Amino acid sequence: MVVLIDAGNTFVKAVIWDGKAFENLIRIPTKEAEQSFPLKGKKAIISSVVPSLKRTFEEAFESVTFINVSIPLPVRIDYKNPERLGADRIALACGVLDYGDSGIVVSAGTTVVVDIVIEKTFIGGIILPGVKAIHRALNLVTEQLPEVEDKFTDTFPGKSTAECIKAGTTLAMKGAIKEITQKYPELPVIFTGGYGNKLRESMGKGIYDPFLIFKGLVKISEEK
Repeated sequence: MVVLIDAGNTFVKAVIWDGKAFENLIRIPTKEAEQSFPLKGKKAIISSVVPSLKRTFEEAFESVTFINVSIPLPVRIDYKNPERLGADRIALACGVLDYGDSGIVVSAGTTVVVDIVIEKTFIGGIILPGVKAIHRALNLVTEQLPEVEDKFTDTFPGKSTAECIKAGTTLAMKGAIKEITQKYPELPVIFTGGYGNKLRESMGKGIYDPFLIFKGLVKISEEK
């Protein structure tokens, strides 16, 4: 058995992989994980964008593999400064292989990242601010725009300032994703992340896979 960990800016998620299925999903705030991590064991494979958690994980497990471009990967990385590519994006790109050699990943959380894999090669993508980041930024730089709920909406046009903000946020994200999917119409689109399913529903297409990053970690472990 191996523990698979996805350490993000807001939450740390982990599952146990027994070689056949994922078990015992946990999800804790990243700040809490920095104080104490609830899982311990022999081996962990970790996608982390939080460098401060490195020591915590090393103390919790006997053997730790952190995802980066220097380890064997099942996808080729075609990217400027590949050493700066986030571990989460690497793992998600590898997770695409569960659906074939090519695909588009839409990871919607703190940020919205859209990445493309063509014939087992990661070719790059786009990064957008997430729903919360857009709403907070608007409230920060303007005096009269209100704070709004961090939700997507299909209501258009907006009939109030709050509705207009939510509609603008939703349409901006959908427009960016649509631009990419139209360029690669033959590729499957896999949504993941905290807002992934809501965004998929709003788009009206694609697949939602909350375990995509863990599937990528499994693919990487098999490569090793």
